[in-house]
Amino acid sequence: MTDTVTYKVEMSLTGRLTQLPDSQKIFGALIYMYAEQYSSEQATLLVSKIRDGELYLSLSNMLPRAYFPMPQTYLLDQLAGQPSDQSNRGKDKKTYQAIKKRSFMKLGDIYKAIKNPNHANHLYPFASIQSSQQIHAAIDSIKYDLPGLDPNVYSVPEVNVIEVQAEQKREVVTKFSFYVCTDKCAESDKLLDALRRAEESKRRFFLGARASQGFNTFVVDRVHSETWDLTGQTSTYLNLGMLLPRALDFDKSSLKLYTSERRPYDSAGGWDKEHSGKFISFIDAGSIVFAREGWKKAGRSIPSPFNKQRDIVFGNACLMPIHLDRREQHEGTATS
Repeated sequence: MTDTVTYKVEMSLTGRLTQLPDSQKIFGALIYMYAEQYSSEQATLLVSKIRDGELYLSLSNMLPRAYFPMPQTYLLDQLAGQPSDQSNRGKDKKTYQAIKKRSFMKLGDIYKAIKNPNHANHLYPFASIQSSQQIHAAIDSIKYDLPGLDPNVYSVPEVNVIEVQAEQKREVVTKFSFYVCTDKCAESDKLLDALRRAEESKRRFFLGARASQGFNTFVVDRVHSETWDLTGQTSTYLNLGMLLPRALDFDKSSLKLYTSERRPYDSAGGWDKEHSGKFISFIDAGSIVFAREGWKKAGRSIPSPFNKQRDIVFGNACLMPIHLDRREQHEGTATS
């Protein structure tokens, strides 16, 4: 059996965010880095091996460092299954709100919430995502050298990831990380080497729109190995990225779906409006998935609808083993 290795890539945000990067954006940035470091031909070969299942590689979304996605859907399902009466409705509503605002928690606290969802509002610290709209003005008279043009005012969606240490103690998160789980082979060694060179050179990663304006740019702080219990003693996993399912037991899983529109991008013309209306649904991070055939067979990547010979829709999300038996403890499941 091929050895599998897991790495944690710690990154720092160097500006502001329009959205927290998901595993698909991270995959694109890693392949671009791989092509830059080696060659576009080698990058294309790597992508084809991942698409055809010859090489296993999975990624997580970008996560606040030391935090994992809260399994909100699972916890709310558990809460809904508990007996309730009129006197407990106010408490149930408070618990529901506490679970919804805790987007990310530390692993030990996730297990505490699984053991008793009603205690979620007492669990600190946690991290959440706050959205806003920032007003910007483009001075077209300067850009086009045409005095007298009115400023072009527009809004840009922004997000902040907030760490809540206590009820009145919170701060903006700038330290993030993502996970790479891959077969031990020549290609994965080269990918790891490229990441470490990026760390040494402080190479910037552009992981979203408006990078030229300082948005969605990251640098690598550290790359190190992780120890996860992937021995197959459990069939239940916490999904950490955007998963395209291949072999899951949907009846035993607790899923949250995310649907996005797929359109090709051209650097000159922008998003191609002629190819609108192609939608694809992923299993979102924080879902609990039951994969009887194992974590390697749970997800898949598929050919892109726009360039089936070269590009793929990446759907191999990192799956972290999680034990839902309330008698089990979280120690030893993962280390950070």
